[in-house]
Amino acid sequence: MRAIERRGVSRRGLSDIYHTLMTVRLSALAGILAAAFLALNIVFASAFYVAGGLAGVRAGSWAGAFFFSVQSLSTTGYGAIYPVSIAANLLASLEIMTGLLGTAIATGIIFARLSRPRARVLFSKVIIVRTYQGTPTLMFRIVNERRNQIAEAMMSVTITHDEIDEDGSVLRRMVSLHLERDRSPVFALSWLVMHKITAGSPLFGKDVSEIAADGNVIICSFTGIDDTLNASIYARHVYGAEDLRFGHRFVDVVERRPNGDLSIDYGRFHDTRAEEISTGR
Repeated sequence: MRAIERRGVSRRGLSDIYHTLMTVRLSALAGILAAAFLALNIVFASAFYVAGGLAGVRAGSWAGAFFFSVQSLSTTGYGAIYPVSIAANLLASLEIMTGLLGTAIATGIIFARLSRPRARVLFSKVIIVRTYQGTPTLMFRIVNERRNQIAEAMMSVTITHDEIDEDGSVLRRMVSLHLERDRSPVFALSWLVMHKITAGSPLFGKDVSEIAADGNVIICSFTGIDDTLNASIYARHVYGAEDLRFGHRFVDVVERRPNGDLSIDYGRFHDTRAEEISTGR
């Protein structure tokens, strides 16, 4: 898919911190929380170092103030180091309150991230066009990577293209593609999604170069209900012109064994092989 350059829109930064924390990688989230913990301890340790009033630590020891800050922020409180002055007690009280609030926020964010249902639906890396029942047909396939079933599965496919109006302005249009089957009561194994390229299709008569020139992007959206979590799940994949393969077909990945069991070879899930087709012109 072609890269999109965004101009005139700035990142929201701290004003949208919750969305940032919910979308970054878990490793990045752990790094952010660790950095925030370290930064708070440095600030409070410096304040204790200036204010003094800590018993059990050598006077003028910044390291002692730092480790007392760690104990206070985490509400551990070993008791070997403790505040004795009014200023130190006020700082400790403020840090304990900050630690309780920070623990609640971090716990809530991590719980929200881990408890959010995620679909393990794998889309084929390529999308093909081949002749099916005498008609050029757009195809891609998906598979449920989990060993459970997805109820009330639904698939929608939308194609976008640039359109120039009478004033010369470029409009971004979205057209839904009619699918041979857009829903399945139970989705457990694989699903071959098909759109026949007839005269009414926005892809009729186009080849790869024309699709790329027209700015066509194919957006595939999958929804369903995970029967294990009893929660709605969603998956999306976007195909660009570079992902299209005309005159190819997918290799078979589902095999029935002699005892009647089904076997799926995920190692060949994205593989295709060439064949001769009509382009629909």
